[in-house]
Amino acid sequence: MLTLSDLEKCGNDENERMDFVDQAISDFQHSDEYKIAKRSVTYDNKENPDIAQVEKVIYDMQGKAHTDYISANHKIRNAFYPLIIGEKVSHLLANGVTFGNPKHKEKLGKNFDDVIKKIYRDALLCGRSYGFYAGDKVIQLPFLNTVRVLDDYSGELASCIYYTQISPDKPFVVHLYEPDGFTVYSRENTDALQLVQAKRAYKRPFKANKAEGKYEVLSENSSRLPIFTMFNLKNQSELIGNLEILIAIDIIMSELCNNVSQAELVYWVLRNYGGMDDIADANFIVNLLKTHVIHVNDDGEATPHQISVPVDANNAAYVRLKAQLFENMRGANHEILSAGNLTATQIKAVYSRLREFSGEIESNVFDFIRGTMNIAGIDEDETFTIEYNEPINASEEIQNVISSAQWLGEKATTKKLAALNGLSDELEDIEKDKEQAQMEQFGMLQAMQAAQNGA
Repeated sequence: MLTLSDLEKCGNDENERMDFVDQAISDFQHSDEYKIAKRSVTYDNKENPDIAQVEKVIYDMQGKAHTDYISANHKIRNAFYPLIIGEKVSHLLANGVTFGNPKHKEKLGKNFDDVIKKIYRDALLCGRSYGFYAGDKVIQLPFLNTVRVLDDYSGELASCIYYTQISPDKPFVVHLYEPDGFTVYSRENTDALQLVQAKRAYKRPFKANKAEGKYEVLSENSSRLPIFTMFNLKNQSELIGNLEILIAIDIIMSELCNNVSQAELVYWVLRNYGGMDDIADANFIVNLLKTHVIHVNDDGEATPHQISVPVDANNAAYVRLKAQLFENMRGANHEILSAGNLTATQIKAVYSRLREFSGEIESNVFDFIRGTMNIAGIDEDETFTIEYNEPINASEEIQNVISSAQWLGEKATTKKLAALNGLSDELEDIEKDKEQAQMEQFGMLQAMQAAQNGA
């Protein structure tokens, strides 16, 4: 691993810095964590590369394997992995991040809620992901395109290399991010990187007031890299520990379809045909499938033997593996939710493992938000909250809130009821309307009292 000291040794020599960038990218792409992350992203795209490589084989009398070109070879890909990953993102961040001061959230970008979802999903898939503060918004730097350069002593993120290439015939573009600015390189029709843009200072947020005029928010943090990392639990991809189950599910479902396609597994015993080789055997099967006719000599015999498709066994293995996958990844089993009108307690039980996971990783997400806030110059005492997204028994929940109103207070009750009715974004307007109605009601009471006193 190349570190900050290796980068510092390059000094201002751009040729050496470009060599450093090339080597760092190469080392990263050959690392185990990159290979795991790339595989994880492939599974998230529902491509399932492992089942694509499975070929059916048959064995001869000597135990040698031969590719089976005759039997069906369906390749069924399950989509449980992106389903569970997506649900984890939705459970934690579907309702967005609510800041005590909405203006502070605006400093992180109008689409901050969408960006943090992408960063969180990438962290689940790859183990970690990055957010770059561009002066007025947060931009995602995906794991597979980002090489971190760590400080030799603290292990903290010191610099970053971000590279991208939209297609093989387009330039390979590299951004080297350092605390005091970023440099841009590219490779186009050559084997060597070329300097495209010399180091340029970052765009920093500014504030202004009458006493101090315009001043830079990050003046005290001007030497800090404007990139922060979001980590998954244990800094690991969610694919670790679950890949084998995903492969097994694909194989079981594919084998079941292969067997059903043939209706029954049939093998033939040929007597007095010892001179036949593998090609003759294959031609025998092909001709049988085409014509359904067998020609035998007077002393020959062809006897079929049938084996029933093990549907029950395949289905039992599939159900068990699926349950194990959801257990391992702490996902919610929606088969239970489809049972009917469940109570709030039953629904919460289904989501208990997912809620447990969100509770654990919530601190990592909060650390990322606070770190990004600090880079953006937002007061570290600024409060923010997230609300888990789960299906509920709405009528039961509403009754619970109303019955608890005397202890919750009017403001908390209104907020909770707005959330249950999907009106959280309109909460401010609802509270203003209530205040206006109360003022009007108070005004009417005063007018009535004045009329009574005058009478």
